[in-house]
Amino acid sequence: MTTAASKTTAPAPAKLDVPKGNPWLPTWSGVGLVARIEMLRRRPTRKGYIFYGILLGSIVLLSLAATLTAGDGKTSTPLELILIMVLGTGYLIGPSLSATAINGDSTDGVLAPMQMTRLTAGDLAFGKLLATWTVSAIALVSTAPFLWYAAVRSGWTGVELLTAVGVIFFLVLVATATGLAWSSIAARNAVSVALTHVTSGMLGLGTLIVFAFTTPLVTESVTVTDHYPDWSQATQQQQVDPSFDPSTLPCLSQTQTQGWRHTERTAWMLLINPVVVIGETSPIVNPETYKADGRAQPGFLAFVHTQVSIERTPSAKPVGQNTCSVPNGASGLGNQWQDEQTAAALHSRQPWVGLGFYGLLGIGSMIIAVRRLRVPYKKLGVGTRVA
Repeated sequence: MTTAASKTTAPAPAKLDVPKGNPWLPTWSGVGLVARIEMLRRRPTRKGYIFYGILLGSIVLLSLAATLTAGDGKTSTPLELILIMVLGTGYLIGPSLSATAINGDSTDGVLAPMQMTRLTAGDLAFGKLLATWTVSAIALVSTAPFLWYAAVRSGWTGVELLTAVGVIFFLVLVATATGLAWSSIAARNAVSVALTHVTSGMLGLGTLIVFAFTTPLVTESVTVTDHYPDWSQATQQQQVDPSFDPSTLPCLSQTQTQGWRHTERTAWMLLINPVVVIGETSPIVNPETYKADGRAQPGFLAFVHTQVSIERTPSAKPVGQNTCSVPNGASGLGNQWQDEQTAAALHSRQPWVGLGFYGLLGIGSMIIAVRRLRVPYKKLGVGTRVA
């Protein structure tokens, strides 16, 4: 009897399917799924519905009041008021919701189970961004009828109105992304909400304050000499006589120091202000031909564009005024100021600095949020709890 020795080959151990970690790339299906989950989870309570109802009702009533009290004829006041009100509402709703979207889920124990699925970090971040931004967009769309009517009253075209509204939606989207980034960084909801609103405040009022405080740093002192008629030599009748020529009086001179501002170096701070961005995307209104152009009188946005254009334009070096040789005193100075205002009103728009800044801010915020949502599976030890 012979026995044949047989060798049995042990089965090779199955290769473990080690997770590679959440990639960052978002997918359409993943973003949509997270957005739906986010909107269902964050459905407002009864108090929330009451708050949003009061907020939307206030917007509609204020828009209606601004439209009805505008009077007859062309006017841009209702449109500008509604646009700024829509921007403020979007800045209030979107960032407030996104500022608690990540750390709030982490506190509730909801974030970790979602990170353990096949959803990518990009799905989670962009899904939350889409959900919170959509809530803000719904509030903005509620003013559409009033916006359209107010645009007709102001002489804006449909393209100009859609451009301004699109810019507002974009600004609200970036503010929402900023809130999402702070929510991924801060552990507490109160801290992330506060940092989000501080960021929005710095871009709004902060840019104006910083610009004002840095103006002395870009101001150069220049010595000038003014020449003016000695009115003390004129009789009382000559002083009240509009036909009197002051060039016949003795000429006095006074030397003084004036500031020569170079605000064109710091005007970029103004261009990233949200209201200025809207002003720079609004149509240019000629203050001399606006009636013939079918537009309303220059309003607040046109005023903002004019003032920003003045700060952007390099100013001429101050020189002494010589009113001794000017008939009827310094009446020519008023015309010079008016010419400068008209030229500034017609200055080319510059929205790209602000839009570029907010584009980079939005991209940077989403990069932070995605990186904070990634789970480093390769670096985690066995038994590590993800929370």
